[in-house]
Amino acid sequence: MRPVIGLPVCQQDGKQQFVTQTYLNAVTDSGGLPLLLPLLPDQISSDTYLKLCDGFLFCGGGDITPLLFGQEPLTSRGTTDLAMDRFHLDLMTQALESQKPILAICRGMQVMNVALGGSLFQDLSLRPLSSLSHMQPSLLRSDPSHTITLQKHSMLSDILGDTAYVNSFHHQCIDRPGRNLRVTAQASDGVIEAIEQNRHPFAIGVQWHPECLYHSQPSMKKLFTGLVNASAGIVP
Repeated sequence: MRPVIGLPVCQQDGKQQFVTQTYLNAVTDSGGLPLLLPLLPDQISSDTYLKLCDGFLFCGGGDITPLLFGQEPLTSRGTTDLAMDRFHLDLMTQALESQKPILAICRGMQVMNVALGGSLFQDLSLRPLSSLSHMQPSLLRSDPSHTITLQKHSMLSDILGDTAYVNSFHHQCIDRPGRNLRVTAQASDGVIEAIEQNRHPFAIGVQWHPECLYHSQPSMKKLFTGLVNASAGIVP
């Protein structure tokens, strides 16, 4: 039986809530059963979702409301959705506490950080150091944009090695890492590209989009098979 991987919807547009097909494909191709988790008006959905799912994939999406990490808005770039933010933060907090496997991508990684008390740079221009362009101009999301260096003796380095080529579609980034989070990859400009929670069997956040890369870079698929296997109770 395929383990159930819960995917909280990452965007809502009028009467629609959705995640992009590439996330569903990545879970399915890796042996999991993707289950979309909608934002509901009641407050009991997170508890119910936790019981239904063996693991979770938090996807990319919009910016996180700055008030939720203790800041006033400092830039007009990006869009926010307070209800979606609160839904994601609540579910992330409960999923982390439950020790269920989590893979968090782009916005999802930032949600993990904020859920654990960390903060974000609302825009890369607000960093004290100069930054690479992290919003790549390539027409194909499968094209790599820059390299990252991974920390040795981390789950991520076991999967990807010492360095990797990644794509890049973000204008925010982690400033202060949250509680019990280890930085496990950085770009050449120092931007944090991956985090892992200490003492958790599988809680990885990545700033890039491996769901768009794994056909051209097979090692990226190991992120999803790792999530699925951990959700099935398979220990490497």
